[in-house]
Amino acid sequence: MDWLISGLYRILYSALRTPVLGWLGSWRFSALQISTSPGQGSEESGEFFPASQAVVSRSQILGEDLITPEPEVFPAVTWSRWSGASVSNNRFFGFLLHGDQFMIQPRRTEGPWRLSYRKNRVVWNSGDRVLVDRRRGYQMHVEQAIFLGGRDFTNWYHWLIDALPQLHLANSLPEHLRDYPVIIPEQIFRYPTMLDALELFKGSRDMIVMPEWALLEADSLVWIDPLELSNLPKHEGPSDLDPRIHLLHREGMESYRDVYLRAFAPREVTPHRKIFLARDTARRSYNQDDALAVAKEFGFEACYPEKLTLEEQVQLFREAKYVMGPSGAGFAGLLFCQPGTSALCWQDTRIRAMTILPDLATLNHSEYWHIFYTSDETGGLFKSNYTLDPEWLRASLHTWLD
Repeated sequence: MDWLISGLYRILYSALRTPVLGWLGSWRFSALQISTSPGQGSEESGEFFPASQAVVSRSQILGEDLITPEPEVFPAVTWSRWSGASVSNNRFFGFLLHGDQFMIQPRRTEGPWRLSYRKNRVVWNSGDRVLVDRRRGYQMHVEQAIFLGGRDFTNWYHWLIDALPQLHLANSLPEHLRDYPVIIPEQIFRYPTMLDALELFKGSRDMIVMPEWALLEADSLVWIDPLELSNLPKHEGPSDLDPRIHLLHREGMESYRDVYLRAFAPREVTPHRKIFLARDTARRSYNQDDALAVAKEFGFEACYPEKLTLEEQVQLFREAKYVMGPSGAGFAGLLFCQPGTSALCWQDTRIRAMTILPDLATLNHSEYWHIFYTSDETGGLFKSNYTLDPEWLRASLHTWLD
């Protein structure tokens, strides 16, 4: 059945690319060509940073030889202003619709990419062709807006690293664009810490609150490139475990980080604490009490980042000499750590090459080590339950700390 539906969409795409049928079908569907930012057709554009050396790391496995990654170049970080462009608040990746163009954020690897996901309005894509259902879901119209591209804004890491750095850059836009209202995803209003972080960068701008999965059209819209190249949209070719999927822009991320440090940690402190990142285990259950008991043998204290204020999180990671815990958004606090801090993270053996969190440690000249467990594989990569062997964890801590 999937091949039949795909075939029908392929025919529809071809039909919509003809002048007459394209006009008739434009009320709902758009047959577009994929491009990457900065794209073509903007009213004006500019650069925040030229292409430069990126923050790049590899998954370092505890007890194995260090891997030295080859240097990588982060593409130029640009801004552009578009007339009559549309953007979406969806959980997968930021995109912009303009004319016959479907523009996504810069990518580390070349396409083709998988762009069609449930609810994100992309009903079919193949190669550089994409079919978008504009009438699927809620629609909005505004006169002016700044768009923060990203994904899954219920996740602290993605808000902190994907989206807010773009608002930081917006404060350096040309003066006539700087005070445009900013589009804010409605999801973040459930999380006080996300709102506290927003206030550091929003300034006096008005907010346009955008429901999840909505499509917003603006008469004049500012697009800003991210300071992170992420792993979505996924490549249709190489394995999802390809380590080349993630990069950070050093100068941009350092200036962004420093805003938090000036606000919440202006005084120098010597890292000294041993932190165990505890969490609510409802989503991904494991024997946390057993793991914490082992960690306490080595002087670690339990901390629940989601229960801390933004200021407390910044100060916690500034004071941390060692950080351990399960893979997750709690490690996003490594953005604030000091040089020489060392992190130990355990994660599913099916995700051996992920560098999203190690890159934050590399940004701050810190260490990040992986150890791996085998889950029951009942809930996908990030929801499967597992059990840590206390003796295995104890031996890992000896290897790490000794």
